[in-house]
Amino acid sequence: MTIRFHKYSPPSQDLPDINRRTFLMTAAMAGVTTSALLSGVKPAFASALNADETALILRMTQDIYPHPELVPIDVYQAVTSSIIAGADDDAANAEQLRTGVGQIDAQARALFGAGYLDIDNADAREGILRQFQNDAFFQSIRWAAYFGIYNNPDVWSKFGYQGSSIEYAGYVDRGFSDITFVPQGPTLEERMAAVKH
Repeated sequence: MTIRFHKYSPPSQDLPDINRRTFLMTAAMAGVTTSALLSGVKPAFASALNADETALILRMTQDIYPHPELVPIDVYQAVTSSIIAGADDDAANAEQLRTGVGQIDAQARALFGAGYLDIDNADAREGILRQFQNDAFFQSIRWAAYFGIYNNPDVWSKFGYQGSSIEYAGYVDRGFSDITFVPQGPTLEERMAAVKH
């Protein structure tokens, strides 16, 4: 008995390697440099949020999805930039962000006597955020960070995810048997030999 798997070959045409999310994130980053976010300098364009508010949102995205050893800072910065870009285009969104950031910082000062950015203890910052986790402000940042991080093909390999396999005929030859915590079973040839006896 012979088992054959017919593989689907993707079309061999040269398509640009860009998707909608990559385009939007690239466009959002166009006006904001990495150094502007890290150093606290205001972006070149007139932003709805100031440098401290932007830095607090950046810290929030890191605290909501903390992967300091896996996800590079520029991914978090791209998420923050897209959030700020949305605020620049929508006055109501900007006001919601500004109010939410202010409430988080005020709560940090009330509990710890320091601004949110000045609190070194990640558990303490998490405790502050948990008090706002059901607010629309928090949820908007949470979902922007979720999609900005986990729907980013540049990050997938850091989590051990190979990406979609449908265009490569599925997972039979791409990770289906990659697990290492289950003992190795008999090969196909060994199983076929056992059936013949």
